[in-house]
Amino acid sequence: MMLQMLCGKSFKRILLGFGLIVMILASTPTRALADDEPDIYDARLEGYAQKVQLDAGSTALTWLVLIVLGVLTVGVLFKDAKRSHLD
Repeated sequence: MMLQMLCGKSFKRILLGFGLIVMILASTPTRALADDEPDIYDARLEGYAQKVQLDAGSTALTWLVLIVLGVLTVGVLFKDAKRSHLD
């Protein structure tokens, strides 16, 4: 009631329009994310008669590298503190 007395009906329409625009713009990213993933096209592989891509592999090598780096990192904790620079 107070808003209507202070601003009138035109302000309420502008506010309603602004609110609708904000809602439409806020829903745009969700509509874009809802699209299906497009087929990945790699032009470097064009012209080959047979399939030249490798099948998706596992992550075993990544885990092995992570374990080796972890052992090296933790191994620093067990260095001998009584060593001199002459070793």
